[in-house]
Amino acid sequence: MRTWPKILLCVVVALAAAVAVLPARWLIALLPAQWPVAVVDASGTLWRGSALLALGFPEARSTLPTPIEWQTKWAAGPVVEIRHPWLDGPLSLRLQTSGFLLSGRTLKLPASTLAQLGAPFNTLRPAGDLRLKWPSLRLNGRIPAGEILDAEWSDAATALSLLRPIGHYRLRLSGQGNDALAVAVSTLSGPLTMEGSGRWTARTGLSFKGVARPAPNASPEVRAALQSTLSALGRRSGDESILQIGR
Repeated sequence: MRTWPKILLCVVVALAAAVAVLPARWLIALLPAQWPVAVVDASGTLWRGSALLALGFPEARSTLPTPIEWQTKWAAGPVVEIRHPWLDGPLSLRLQTSGFLLSGRTLKLPASTLAQLGAPFNTLRPAGDLRLKWPSLRLNGRIPAGEILDAEWSDAATALSLLRPIGHYRLRLSGQGNDALAVAVSTLSGPLTMEGSGRWTARTGLSFKGVARPAPNASPEVRAALQSTLSALGRRSGDESILQIGR
């Protein structure tokens, strides 16, 4: 009878040793094939390693030049820390009894990266700088209430217009407490103004309504230069473009 505890102990030790060296390349198979983010190369283990990411869908992906790095440590529980030059510091994901706690961070990246996600960004071919900022968020399968993301697009430009920049814009996402996400777009400055609001739920998807128009103080030359961009953004109504997604 004393043999079985020894065998069980050996099995547990062997499993722990195997788990500790699980190769990071397993991440390539773990992510769904149709996701717009894919791991194309990885080294190290699942607990400490690095990987190159590719953005876009399977038929048109582009690899980011700098890999992400991660490590798992114990600090009153398991914590995964992720590092990348675009982040203002290590991004931590902490396991808790009520789910995961994601640390608040700021991510800065070139707006041209969005073109790798396909339509409509590959048509707009945006340029400029993006800044994404989020607070600490508790992830437990439900949309957290309150502020979720504050994103700014500065020195905004697009291949649809020779006018550069066309503006400085803000996108805000906030949870409404009932598994719904509120979306708000506003203009901070620039010759092309865009305003709108909407709502997203898993059942109905995204519904958004807004308007894009030349700024009130835009000169006739600037208004003329914006016409192709306005026509590409949505249905025209005089000097405005109606922005609408869903119902």
